[in-house]
Amino acid sequence: MKTFTQRNLPEETGTLNRLMFIVLLMGSLLAPLAQAADANDGFQYNALFNPSPAQLKAEDRGRVMIYDGLDNAVVERALDEQFERIEHMMFVRTRQTASDDDDGDGEVIVEDDGC
Repeated sequence: MKTFTQRNLPEETGTLNRLMFIVLLMGSLLAPLAQAADANDGFQYNALFNPSPAQLKAEDRGRVMIYDGLDNAVVERALDEQFERIEHMMFVRTRQTASDDDDGDGEVIVEDDGC
């Protein structure tokens, strides 16, 4: 005769609750880091394509803005659209997808420029 053992549901529920708490805590701790990275790219994008009058004035005085980790397509667009400001731009660690190289696998390649 088979008998079923009764599980201790409160203990399993407690473990599940702790696990969910840890996952939510980790998510809340890591979310600002992801947002900071997006905000940084947003700042660089705005500085590149929508410079403020203060930024343009600083560039007139010789300031060079260093853009870090932008996609190759964004860099190419900036060089085409912001040609008059090129001498005030420096691009480092430009990301290029392998599909841009006709490999087609979509792998992200970061150019090592020695900076």
